[in-house]
Amino acid sequence: MNQSNRTDKPSTKTSAAEVAARGTLISIILRIASFLLSQLTVRFVSASALGKASIPLELLLGTSLFVGREGFRLALTKEVSEHNSTVNDDVGDREYDENERNKNQSNMKQKQGMHTRQKIVNVSWLSIPTGAVLSIAALIMHLHSCKYLSLPKTDAATSDDLARLNAFDYKIAGMLFCLASFIESLAEPLIIRCLQEMDVATKAKAEGVALLCKAASCFGVLYITATFWFQNLVVDFMHPTTIDYGLDLKMKGDRDASNNNFAVTAFGVSQLVYAMVYTAIIYWRGMLAVGGIRWPKRIQAPIHNPYQNSSKSRIVSSVFQNLDMKTLRLVIIFTLQGILKHGLTEADKIVLSALAGSYDQGVYALAASYGGLAARVLLQPIEENARLLFSRQGALVAQHLETMPSDSVEQKTIKKTTNGEGNNTCTEKSSLASTHVKEMEDSYCFLLRAVLYIGLLFASIASNYTSILLRILAGARWGLNAEASATLSAFCVYTAFLAINGTTEAFVYGVARSGKDVGALGVIHALIGGVFATLAPPLVRLRGAVGLVLTNCICMALRSMYSLFYASRYFSVTGKLNKALSGILTSRMMLHIFPHPFVLVLFFSSYLVTRASNNHFYNDHTATGANWMLHALRHISVGVLCVIIVMSAALRFDKELQLTLLRLAKNKSS
Repeated sequence: MNQSNRTDKPSTKTSAAEVAARGTLISIILRIASFLLSQLTVRFVSASALGKASIPLELLLGTSLFVGREGFRLALTKEVSEHNSTVNDDVGDREYDENERNKNQSNMKQKQGMHTRQKIVNVSWLSIPTGAVLSIAALIMHLHSCKYLSLPKTDAATSDDLARLNAFDYKIAGMLFCLASFIESLAEPLIIRCLQEMDVATKAKAEGVALLCKAASCFGVLYITATFWFQNLVVDFMHPTTIDYGLDLKMKGDRDASNNNFAVTAFGVSQLVYAMVYTAIIYWRGMLAVGGIRWPKRIQAPIHNPYQNSSKSRIVSSVFQNLDMKTLRLVIIFTLQGILKHGLTEADKIVLSALAGSYDQGVYALAASYGGLAARVLLQPIEENARLLFSRQGALVAQHLETMPSDSVEQKTIKKTTNGEGNNTCTEKSSLASTHVKEMEDSYCFLLRAVLYIGLLFASIASNYTSILLRILAGARWGLNAEASATLSAFCVYTAFLAINGTTEAFVYGVARSGKDVGALGVIHALIGGVFATLAPPLVRLRGAVGLVLTNCICMALRSMYSLFYASRYFSVTGKLNKALSGILTSRMMLHIFPHPFVLVLFFSSYLVTRASNNHFYNDHTATGANWMLHALRHISVGVLCVIIVMSAALRFDKELQLTLLRLAKNKSS
């Protein structure tokens, strides 16, 4: 919610830019602090506790929040632009032309505009009861699933008590997650207003502070619940043997002893703290905004209908009178579409919740959090900028195509000798369109090759350094975990597939101008979702978390193949404007996209060298208890040398990469 007075003309762009930059900087600092606290949190929990909190409970929370707000956000941010000409987003009065001929007509338009705005506001507040219903449904599902938690079939009473204690821990945590979902949904009407007004700073600050409080509270609760006095205080009512057995395990240093210290509940408390802080900040900023919070209001009917006696007809009339039905229909449509989208997005968690145990879930959750850093930090900005670039270039090409006749360039050239200047203009437009197509082809191939360099670096070199990364960030317990290292290595390979898919799909979304193209992409995604559902269960049963990452690699490869096919077809069609600039065929596109063959050989050789270095310098010595830091530095030096050799060869053989880096260096120096 923008707190600046819009009537104040001075310092508009400059102050807005400064506020946005300051808000972004604060958000980044808070997220870094939250990330550092999260690393301390990981050291306190076992793989099983992390898996329960990060996979089934996060899936429960994410589903409730996404389904309850995605449709409202898409519909209401869309409608605000369409009503912008008749509805002012500020609470203040509308500005009308002083030269209006009919003052009564102007007042009527003003009243209609205010009613339309209030109807949209009323629709936005429906997100709260929707969130409440979904949170209750999530709670019922969670309590129902807790009835079927498996207990060990053993005669040992202490083991059975520990299983019951873990089940109680998971049950309480799920209830806290559901409560947090409801509290966070209370802020949704105000978040929608932020999105309508493009007030990113308020949302970013609230999320940053809430994330910091979430990480701090989780660390604090884990520290408290790990103490002996807490277990004696809280667990005493369940069974005395539980305490004795848990303390005995902790004294013996059992690696699974942290399972009985309410670790999953700590994650539930932290999520509840996040929701409370986030909602409180949003409402606080909303009260400080111009006009305060836009509460839902009842719109009085202009004329009472005396023949409307039935209660049913009065209810229907009240709904139509107080809600914008067009916006409400869009909310329902986008919500139904969002359910399918959410199912495809969260397919990993759905499969793990159904097929994998809590230990495999925890290993996957940790690997995904670290493995996704490269995608979020490096690949996502490239993908967003690539989509913007291709969208602009595609718009230029489409603009020239629309202004040209349907006949071919050859026909225009023949007519040029008889028709004079008119066809000269057509030929010039054809030349401009062909130039834009050529520029787009070059940009497409270069960007794909650039992200491939990043992906191949992760797949060939970084995949052999995952155990060192885990040991530094998450501690020795995770660094020596073979399953976690293998899963994170698989994520490094997965990064290469993400690199290709992100940029190729950015091109499709950037240049697609018809619903047919977007619909075809949706059908392809649905089919690939079926492939994922077919391959994931056997691979997860066979290889655990690594099998799930492998399934994702296959699906990303299939999506990239379709996007490459779409690009080759696009360039072929647009390239027909001029035979000298025919579209690049798929085989030739591969030659333009992939690095030089010698560079590819060096990437493969670097994988073999760093793998041998990992086995010789690091794994063999850390297994015997030697100084791991010294051997890790030796292993890292081998990887740095491989990176230098590979990138030197890439610069040597890739002239376009050289020129691009030189241009960037000149622009930065100037």
